[in-house]
Amino acid sequence: MRASEEHDVVIVGAGVAGISCALECFDVRLDTVVLEACARPGGQVADIPHSVRNVATGRYPDGSAVRRGLEESAQILGSRLRLDQRVLRADMADRWVEFDDTRVGGRTLVLAMGSRRQFLPAAVDGSFGGDVTYQVESRPGHFAGRAVAVIGGGDSATLDALELAHAGSEVKLVHRSEGLTARHDIVDLVHREPRIEELAGWELDSVAGGARLEEVVIRRPDGTRRHLAVGGLVVKIARVPNTELVVGQVELDHAGAIVVDSDLRTSCAGVFAAGDVVADAYPRVAAALGHGALAARSVLRYLQQGT
Repeated sequence: MRASEEHDVVIVGAGVAGISCALECFDVRLDTVVLEACARPGGQVADIPHSVRNVATGRYPDGSAVRRGLEESAQILGSRLRLDQRVLRADMADRWVEFDDTRVGGRTLVLAMGSRRQFLPAAVDGSFGGDVTYQVESRPGHFAGRAVAVIGGGDSATLDALELAHAGSEVKLVHRSEGLTARHDIVDLVHREPRIEELAGWELDSVAGGARLEEVVIRRPDGTRRHLAVGGLVVKIARVPNTELVVGQVELDHAGAIVVDSDLRTSCAGVFAAGDVVADAYPRVAAALGHGALAARSVLRYLQQGT
């Protein structure tokens, strides 16, 4: 027989936004439960290889340190934080989720499932002696002075391209769209940097080499291919929101992220979303912390007023 529970708030995801929301809900004495698929809270924050210095409460040497702080803060939640509990089914209209043999219902739901990194089949992270990477920050100096291809056209890709160029690399900046999607000021810097060649309308096809990377092949939609002699490949493409659970139940944007209003309300009454899973989210620890607190305020308002 399936067990069932009812709570004021059910939070799916124990990343920065989910824990922030849970702590605020706990503080205002709402009956709260947090469900997390992984064995530890923190979500993708532990993937951050560099220092985190834009959170006003302190400076952290890397994402793992942020996660440890998150775990320490979350201890107050006790059994309300349930780890290793992957949600398998959910009904947004009736506001319940299921894992194992348990159905957990909430007067409100908060979706804080975060996002995940995309991997290109042709670009295996760490291959060719580390010449292929998705986190150039974790290998400082590895590419200095070597020809490098950077895949992506957003802020992260263009900033990496600039950093590599400043370290003496000749950079091929490859992206599928007809124009860079990064901030205008960054785009201006890219266009003024003589060591960066922008290759718009191309995508990665294959890589080749022996013990080390020797070339990448890029292709256009019409099948045209071009060979680039490079000794490094850095992939910085958009992350994917973890919204498979709610497809067809709440409004999503073209990228699959959850559409919310200014109070983080989704298109389904009583269901809220916070953090990187939200459309146009700003992928920063501080932003996720704020989202969590704002979601908690909106939950409290909904429980008190029904809006």
